[in-house]
Amino acid sequence: MEGSNKINEYLKTVCEQIRWKKAHRVISKELEDHIVDQKDAFISQGMAEDVAIEKAIQEMGDPILVGSELDRTHKAKPEWSLIFLTGVLLILGVIIREFIAHDSGVMGRTGGNIVLMVFGIGAMALAYFLDYTIIGKYPRFIYFSLIAITIGVLIMSPRYMAQSYYPKFLMLLFPTAFAGIIYNMRNKGYKGIIFSGIYFIFPALICLQIPSLSSLALYSITCLIILTYAILKDTFNVKKLNAMLLVYIPTMITPFILFKFMENYQLARLEHALNPRLDPFGAGYMSNLTRKIIANAKFIGHNQYGINTEGLLPSIDTDFLLTYLIDRLGWISFVVIMLILCVFIVRSFKSTIKQKNVLGGLISTSIIINFIMQVLIYVVNNLGFQLIAPLSLPLISYGRIATIINMFLIGIMLSVFRYSTLYSSKESTSKVSKKIFNYVDGKIIIDLNR
Repeated sequence: MEGSNKINEYLKTVCEQIRWKKAHRVISKELEDHIVDQKDAFISQGMAEDVAIEKAIQEMGDPILVGSELDRTHKAKPEWSLIFLTGVLLILGVIIREFIAHDSGVMGRTGGNIVLMVFGIGAMALAYFLDYTIIGKYPRFIYFSLIAITIGVLIMSPRYMAQSYYPKFLMLLFPTAFAGIIYNMRNKGYKGIIFSGIYFIFPALICLQIPSLSSLALYSITCLIILTYAILKDTFNVKKLNAMLLVYIPTMITPFILFKFMENYQLARLEHALNPRLDPFGAGYMSNLTRKIIANAKFIGHNQYGINTEGLLPSIDTDFLLTYLIDRLGWISFVVIMLILCVFIVRSFKSTIKQKNVLGGLISTSIIINFIMQVLIYVVNNLGFQLIAPLSLPLISYGRIATIINMFLIGIMLSVFRYSTLYSSKESTSKVSKKIFNYVDGKIIIDLNR
């Protein structure tokens, strides 16, 4: 008991020197493990336990010095470049929406845009300073709570063109919740993959009840990529080829089953989306219109000699923002927006690839793929291929719930990157420890340059 108190006192003194409190638990555990290991080594040499503990603590060095050195290396590292790019996208969205309001002669949403930006920043800050590991600690609670909330909103939500409006945006949260489920299933073999698939089904059924094909496509593709990522990272501890077959065979069969049970109007919509000329003044009208607009657009400047789009495009600050900008300002507007979005995506991917721990990798992958899917669906729709309706162009198109949720997700991703040097998975803890602490000639060497 006395020896244990001495170890605790040593660890307490070390941690008192480290300002980043979230690092205390990890550092204490690693130091304690090595003190115990060294103590056991001394005992095996014939020392008494209390003497071995005393000597092991002495070999660790002055606790104030050790703590001061660890304080220099253990600091939260914000991804300032991504925070800056997020701010750029948010401000760019406000400027674009105000320009559209002024250019189209409708009343602007200046007040609403500012309030939306404030709430979005608040949501990002909240997620940024929360400990993202709660997604891995309580995945089922988060998953089933989201399902309950979404069903409640689905029941009470107003319907627009036979579709519940608000639940389709809440679906943006489910891929990250699914990442937590996969983390919870790690090392459970093929059973973990099968149960992950079962958990996938329930939100997919909610998408069908909304109904929202865009939400279903975004959710399904994002979750499939997350599951593939987990398999490639050997999260389930199974043969990768067999795991891929287990996932992708049902995935390839499912579209044929859905196709067989589609209603006639759904089949007609699919046909007209692929070939809008079949119904140019009906189901194919918007596809034909957007294609004519971009075909006559200039690289810089207003389309003065092509189709007159005044008043033709609906929802120009939500669903058809890019098409409107291409028409009024030229392709240069599209290029600038896509360039900024691509820089954000590439920078996020680089940070995601660097993730060492399983949970951080799964969460950051789920968020950036979710972001990419929203952009792809929106861009394809605005270029005249309107197979499914867009949800939002993240942070740029007008949408209160979509913007707040996207900012919240970006905050979670930034939280993952912020703590990437602190948290490690159980699978990698021993490897990290060996790099930090090494035995040389009977002494413990602390590598502060990890």
